[in-house]
Amino acid sequence: MSMDEIERRKQLHARLDKMENASEGSWEGRKGWFEQVYTSAHGDTGEIPWAELEPKAPLVEWLAANKGVGRTALDVGCGLGDNANAFHEAGWKTSAFDVAPTAIEWAQKRFPSGDIEFRCADLFNPPQDWIGKFDLVYECYTLQSICTEMRGDLVAPLKSLVAPGGTLIILARYSESAGESSGPPWPLVDTEIAQYCDDGFEEAVRKTFLQHKEDGRKIPHIWLELKRSMAVVED
Repeated sequence: MSMDEIERRKQLHARLDKMENASEGSWEGRKGWFEQVYTSAHGDTGEIPWAELEPKAPLVEWLAANKGVGRTALDVGCGLGDNANAFHEAGWKTSAFDVAPTAIEWAQKRFPSGDIEFRCADLFNPPQDWIGKFDLVYECYTLQSICTEMRGDLVAPLKSLVAPGGTLIILARYSESAGESSGPPWPLVDTEIAQYCDDGFEEAVRKTFLQHKEDGRKIPHIWLELKRSMAVVED
């Protein structure tokens, strides 16, 4: 990435950070911020800081060894739809959602075949017809965009989407322990991850790695695969 592009992205982040509810506020306020990011882009993908217009590299590697063969997958916080399309191309029957209506409209235009079910939905209150439905639920960078004070309320809804015997994958920034951290993004920590390892879920795969950023930073990340047992735990 050129120095001009790095500077342009710094200016973009600075502009978005000045919007109301960019880092604080109620969930309704944060939802409004995400929608404003997409609407203010006016169709320019370069104005969406997290839009890489390709699936995440760890997902591409995983899908090479895990074809869908008609199984169901859900992409959480799908943005412009690249990860969802990667699932579809790997043979998964794919659904995807985002909290921003404009993001969903954009994703549908980019991938117009209708083979991917795109919906506008809220992870805090997911659609009832999705509960326990998906063989695979993929959460990429959504949790880290929500402040730690709210994230505990997402554990149960996120796990509820996974079918018995299914898998929940989480890809996020990572820190071994909680500490002073400005955000967004706010990295996931081990105490939060532990909340996902109960009620019939257990950690199957954990990979930590450093992601190299264009400005020279090396950001710790984590890839988690959590398996749900076949038995349904009754409340």
